[in-house]
Amino acid sequence: MTRRRKAPRKAQRTRRPQAPGVTGTVPDDEPPAESALRQLVERYCHLAGVKRAPLGADRYELSLPGPERPFFRDRASLRVAFSLAALEGDSEAEIGLLGSPFLSQLLDAIRARAAHLSLGLIAPTTRGDPAAVELGIPVRDGTARPGAVRLAAHPVGRLVARVVLRAGAGVEETVVESDVHDLATGARLDDELTPLFRELERGAAQPADAAAAAAASPVPRRPPAELLSLLVTNLREKSGERVAARRAAAEQALDVELARLDRYFEAILAEEADPEAIATVTALRERRRTEEIRRSDVRAIVHPLQLIEATLVVQQAEWRVETAQRRHATFSAERALSGAAGWRLTCPHCGRPPAELVVCRQEHGACDACSLRCTVCAEHFCVEHGTAECRVDGQPMCDEHARVCPACRLAYCTTHEGTCAEEGHAACAACLAPCGSCGRTICNRHAQESSADAPKGRRRLCSACLRSCEGGANELIGIDEVTQCASCAKAVCTTHQALCEVDGLAHCSQHLRRADTSRRTVCARHVATCAQEPAV
Repeated sequence: MTRRRKAPRKAQRTRRPQAPGVTGTVPDDEPPAESALRQLVERYCHLAGVKRAPLGADRYELSLPGPERPFFRDRASLRVAFSLAALEGDSEAEIGLLGSPFLSQLLDAIRARAAHLSLGLIAPTTRGDPAAVELGIPVRDGTARPGAVRLAAHPVGRLVARVVLRAGAGVEETVVESDVHDLATGARLDDELTPLFRELERGAAQPADAAAAAAASPVPRRPPAELLSLLVTNLREKSGERVAARRAAAEQALDVELARLDRYFEAILAEEADPEAIATVTALRERRRTEEIRRSDVRAIVHPLQLIEATLVVQQAEWRVETAQRRHATFSAERALSGAAGWRLTCPHCGRPPAELVVCRQEHGACDACSLRCTVCAEHFCVEHGTAECRVDGQPMCDEHARVCPACRLAYCTTHEGTCAEEGHAACAACLAPCGSCGRTICNRHAQESSADAPKGRRRLCSACLRSCEGGANELIGIDEVTQCASCAKAVCTTHQALCEVDGLAHCSQHLRRADTSRRTVCARHVATCAQEPAV
């Protein structure tokens, strides 16, 4: 007798409350993905400044500021529903679930901020002293008046970047971290403050409450291009040894490759006899050498990865500096209220501690290391508003008195400026010289030199005094060294001319003959043939 086995009973499924208008059952063990997504949206709205207005159960309207709109198809606002019931009740809403277009747009907006990490406020340890601060640094050609003393919140941080070194076939890639800098002034943070930033970065210390910096005025960061240039310069200094090693290896490999190319092309040239083929192979050889030299150059490509930033409360003291030319600039000294750092004054232009304060003629502050004095107007200027070396005397000049010579393409000052008589344009004194024939002042671009075999030797000549001798190999000569051929009226120099024994006029060598018997020089017009001997 056989017994039939009972089918196993189906497990009871528990139901949870449903939203109105939704049918079906949902198991309790399903992960609440919509809840995690909703929390992600709430955090994004809080950090990005997006206004979130509830429209009902599981339905919100997001008002997007300008910087956020490109991530959401340039829309100013959108409606998001986190359940099917909420979606059915609003035809303009879009679903906010896994795999939806809204989630993809949201993740792109979040990833765009991965390049910036904000650590918060470094905890202040002292209180600011409102007393005036004395300026202990001398001012060049000016006077300083003290200004206000106030508190400010400075952004400080460092840059993490991927550096790729390319030289020939070799590629080296590494991640380099810059030093911690004040992102507002550009100065490197003191050794007393850098450990506080590092502790906050690795989580060993907690950020202070924002209320501790309520009395401090926030100082904006430098422009992105200027800030990136500052931090990349620091990265370049830290990668100097690595770049030097890569350059040495590239130069060694270049020598080997050039020697191989020389042996290869020399073997080809040894088998060629056609001048045209030799010229073609020689040109190909030079092109290959140039390509190999260019390919072996060391190129460093910096890819910024992340800017790690924190906020530091500092006390500022300002001085207004005025020069004898009534140029004004403001300098400020700072003292961090965290750690034991003292007062520090840095150059607002280069970020280094100055030995002397200088006001640029464009009315911004500089130091003695990044400023020069113009030899024309005797005013000071920074390296961005002038040229450090004149082409003629090597002295500095400001941008108002600096020129670029059209002949040599180098900078010169207005003191050493002259006029070329050829076209009336300005040029530097080093490129101007008188013509050896007429004495007019001409630049190097409009001047040519006569041949060394010319009657008066090699000279500098202008275009009006330059001639080409028809009697020789068309060498260049001066107008005062030629005469006209009586036969062809072309210019001929005294070296390549002779007088006809019949008419006594000068002729070029192409129109002169010699008599067979007397050997006298006669021109082609006075050459006759003997009636008794036609060949003579």
